[in-house]
Amino acid sequence: YIKQEIKNQREHIISYYEKKLLNITLEKLDYNVEWKEFFFTDIFQEIKRGKRLTKSHQLEGDTPYVSSTGANNGVDNFISNSTNVRKYSNNLSLANSGSVGSCFYHYYEYIASDHVTALTSEYADEYIYKFMATIIARLEEKYSFNREISDTRISREKLFLPIDNNGNPHWKYMSNLIKKLEKDNMEKIIDYMHL
Repeated sequence: YIKQEIKNQREHIISYYEKKLLNITLEKLDYNVEWKEFFFTDIFQEIKRGKRLTKSHQLEGDTPYVSSTGANNGVDNFISNSTNVRKYSNNLSLANSGSVGSCFYHYYEYIASDHVTALTSEYADEYIYKFMATIIARLEEKYSFNREISDTRISREKLFLPIDNNGNPHWKYMSNLIKKLEKDNMEKIIDYMHL
């Protein structure tokens, strides 16, 4: 029975990743790109803090509540509050206190606490957000519990990003690099599961 269950799980995992691989289309990557600094305000058209919502006012529900925790993609609770909250989706959340600098991509709708700043770019897709999240996470080294990321400080922060021939952020490169990394990892998982 156990051997059959393990076999079924392997087949399920292989099928899952094979389907995901079919959805990834890659262009050839040129790793010789130049990089440049950009202010957060140049990259993100919306930089907005969530709203304060104490535990005692949180109503049990299904919507992720993102706070300043560095674990579980910042999700601290699941709530159903719909008034006096700020909802976001398909963007990054940056913890500006608590686990300062923790940055996560959220494709789903979530409610942000006042300890989180939502970063939204009209040019970013899922992969570009994942690329930028790793770069933004470097802020963990610069800030601490005693030195939070204020709205003023975030407006002065910079991102070091690859650029295209015109000196603009190379969005396609960022997206393709993360796609390639994910593709490579999925292929390794599939190979391992076939053992």
